Amino acid sequence: MRLNHIDLYSADVAATARFFLDHLDFLLIDKRGNDQFYHLTDGSGLVLVISPPIEKLGGADQVALDAQTYHIGFLLESSADVDGIFGQLATAGLLIADPRNMHGAYAFYVTIPGNILVEFAHRP
Repeated sequence: MRLNHIDLYSADVAATARFFLDHLDFLLIDKRGNDQFYHLTDGSGLVLVISPPIEKLGGADQVALDAQTYHIGFLLESSADVDGIFGQLATAGLLIADPRNMHGAYAFYVTIPGNILVEFAHRP
């Protein structure tokens, strides 16, 4: 068995998808509706869907909840790679704290559009 996809609910589907497309080199597979569904891939087998919450399934996004109930994380090859993505995101105007050693990794967290917390880390 393998994980097929991850679907992130967002109040601003297009802005959340743009983060992955613009900053993390994800590729657009499909876009449906009026910016209501983005089907992305990282080119290595990960499929990422960005969509609005499905109310009839009890879904809510983290903006509506005014909380971050989960985070997603990316492991990088080196501490220098962590510093590189940190510099790129800081230049883009995203508010983030400096990378530091925590939880056995050199890491930082950033909140992206949709109030989604993303971790970037290197574990030696």
